[in-house]
Amino acid sequence: MSRSENQRGFTLVEVMIAVGIMTVGSLGILSMHNAITRANRDARDMNMALAITETWMERVERDTLMWTESGNNSNTLTTTRYLSGLQGEADEVDWFRPDAVVLPRPESYAFDYFGIDTTDGANIKYCVNLKLSWIRQGNSARVDIRTFWLREDPANGARASANWVAPNDFRTAECAAPAATGWDLGEAPNVNVVFASTVVNWTRRDAP
Repeated sequence: MSRSENQRGFTLVEVMIAVGIMTVGSLGILSMHNAITRANRDARDMNMALAITETWMERVERDTLMWTESGNNSNTLTTTRYLSGLQGEADEVDWFRPDAVVLPRPESYAFDYFGIDTTDGANIKYCVNLKLSWIRQGNSARVDIRTFWLREDPANGARASANWVAPNDFRTAECAAPAATGWDLGEAPNVNVVFASTVVNWTRRDAP
């Protein structure tokens, strides 16, 4: 007894073609998903770095409230936390890592994944360095801020780059400015950086 034409099933070739088409389509969707995931992670890291940079701009501007006398040898300049390096300086202070402060509340040069101040090398995700330069000596200064962070999932082939930064090197450096400068920020394939600047002036306080 023979089967009728309308009872025929799929041939092996047809099944293989269908599986091939589904596989190619699935790979395309998976690749797009991975690309979207990386883009979202990069955007999240960038937004966090910008927020940290803004936080440090506010800290520097608040610090200026302690600078109440003009002059680059002002005694009040030495009482500031982050601007004191300018005292007696004729031009500028190159990139440096600001000191961490514990009291009255923690303020650090490093932040963890969630943007919280930390000094634990194992938790460091973002780093901040400052650079100081006089605009009008003894009266106004420019503060440059750079916030940099390690990309956990860099582009393919990045490890072959001469500027590749090993994750362990990043964390053990603990945001040291000379190390960051040596990484050639902006060129290292797995370390991103944002820059910002603000201008500060000494604060006049008239006697009551």
